[in-house]
Amino acid sequence: MANYTYAQLEGLWIQAGGPAATAPLAAAIAEAESSGSATVTSSNPDGGTNVGLWQLDTLGVGSGYSVAQLSDPATNAAVAVKGSSSGADWSAWETYINGAYKAFLSSSTTPDTGSIPASATTAATLTSATSSGTSCALSVPLAGCILPKSALRGIIGGLCIGAAGIVGLAAAVILAASAFEHSGAATAVAQAVPPVRTVVQTAQKAGSGLQRRRGQGA
Repeated sequence: MANYTYAQLEGLWIQAGGPAATAPLAAAIAEAESSGSATVTSSNPDGGTNVGLWQLDTLGVGSGYSVAQLSDPATNAAVAVKGSSSGADWSAWETYINGAYKAFLSSSTTPDTGSIPASATTAATLTSATSSGTSCALSVPLAGCILPKSALRGIIGGLCIGAAGIVGLAAAVILAASAFEHSGAATAVAQAVPPVRTVVQTAQKAGSGLQRRRGQGA
């Protein structure tokens, strides 16, 4: 089905997760944008391509989707729902800004979902899942994505930096202990400041242990 009626556009909107209350406005905008054609395309001034029922810009609201994907009615509807904040923000649509949609607006048309092909409604679910999977590291049913892959990469990077810092600090302490032992400063400080003796002895033991391990080989 390449062309959709006003009632079917309302049905697509609702099946894609859009509120029923905003379905009439969504359908009117789709009529103004594409005349209900799922495959129509047009050039956008930003260099992208406007595609499908809601004429989604491949460099705007439809960013991240191909022309072929946005030509699928259910995918187009799902992206329109998300891009318009479920019908609360149509500022990206020229036909809303200039009021062209008003010529198609009807509040008495009953949404039609029965004549929409099952393959179309299934496509939106598959496309949404695929899109989410490529950018989400951890998702929870109903709640959706709770840990984007970008955030996970940041966490892993932070842990690696932290681990490297700990290893470096440990190495510095061992090397300092060895140098302290061989410089003769340990004995001088211990004699001059008795309370420091315990700390010095600990450093000496660490240095001696390091030298024994070096003598034994890897």
